[in-house]
Amino acid sequence: MVGGPVHVWISAIVVGAAAAATVACGPRPEPTDSVRTHEPAPATAVASIRSAVALPPNADGNPRCPDADAWGKDPFGAGILVTHWSDDTAPVTVLVRTRVGSDQAQRALLAPGELRLFEFPDIDQAAVSEVLIMTNTRRCYVPADPAALG
Repeated sequence: MVGGPVHVWISAIVVGAAAAATVACGPRPEPTDSVRTHEPAPATAVASIRSAVALPPNADGNPRCPDADAWGKDPFGAGILVTHWSDDTAPVTVLVRTRVGSDQAQRALLAPGELRLFEFPDIDQAAVSEVLIMTNTRRCYVPADPAALG
């Protein structure tokens, strides 16, 4: 009987370890539907948390653009940058109105989900009176990004 007692002892050790693990961990309780760890929030509360504070329209009645759209000083050079996040396929026009009377515009065709930086190197941030973004279906004003003005 070559190796007979060794195989018996290995089997006994494996069975003993499995039994010890079962006793130590104990049986797992089945989850019940009556136990709740949290209460779901009402839908109105979720919507109010996710929505930004609505700012009033500008003097011409244009609403504020979404939060992804902003303008500020160009960190890489002179002038300003306008960021626009496109949510549909449409031509986009960015109009920068200045206090000195020389307005500038740029136009681009963007795809959904595309982020575009419009550069206006000849416009000083102090001269900007307002920035508008216009598509075929919407016109809104772009707020200045306080972090990008300094």
